[in-house]
Amino acid sequence: MATSLISGDCRHVANVNELFAKEKGLLILRPNHGGKMGWFTVPSGAYALVTRHGADLDFKGPDGKNSAVWPAGIHPFYPPWVKVSHLVNTESVVLDLPVKACKTKDNVTVNIDVALVFRIMGNEKLGEDPELVRKFVHRVKPRGLEQQLRDAQEEAVRALARSLKHTEIYGIRSGGIADRDDAGTAVSEESSVAGSDSEDSTRDDTFGGSHDTSDRLAAKKSIKKGESVAAQMRTRLNNQFT
Repeated sequence: MATSLISGDCRHVANVNELFAKEKGLLILRPNHGGKMGWFTVPSGAYALVTRHGADLDFKGPDGKNSAVWPAGIHPFYPPWVKVSHLVNTESVVLDLPVKACKTKDNVTVNIDVALVFRIMGNEKLGEDPELVRKFVHRVKPRGLEQQLRDAQEEAVRALARSLKHTEIYGIRSGGIADRDDAGTAVSEESSVAGSDSEDSTRDDTFGGSHDTSDRLAAKKSIKKGESVAAQMRTRLNNQFT
């Protein structure tokens, strides 16, 4: 999980996938080698931008359509001043975005840790515009995207916290436990097999307090409410960053 978004340099395009996998928050790599005489290589697993004397150069496909992103493979018959300038990560990135000191509906301060999963859009096969990759590299950049994501996410999370009571926040946090506890049939069967006398049955009733059922119902309501608000938050962020 990444804690920040960065760019970096690499010596050769051949090891870009290894570098992207090693550094979770790495979004852009800049190869520092020049093109070889007559050809250059674009690796798979990354969006590639190509320049001629430093100016952006579009790829012209067999159908005559231009694209900002060059396909993977060897591209022959190019002079050495035509080269790969930027390689952009195509994989999904998980960014850790904790939000501190959120006020809930009942004025309780809580800390909420959120993991945001995103990717850079530019895959023409998915109907996306490759020009978005060029805009990201030259206009937004990793640090700019990180700041925008943090600001937007913090605003959305604080709005989420203000819409819930602190007990509902904890219910969302313990949602997995509530779901497992709800499998009451399996728990009861294990208890009856372990001991079938009245003393064990009484002990089971003692450990199963009168508030357990109401607590599970409250946790379920919190989970549903949280899922609904989170879905709205996700839709808003997608609309904002598309």
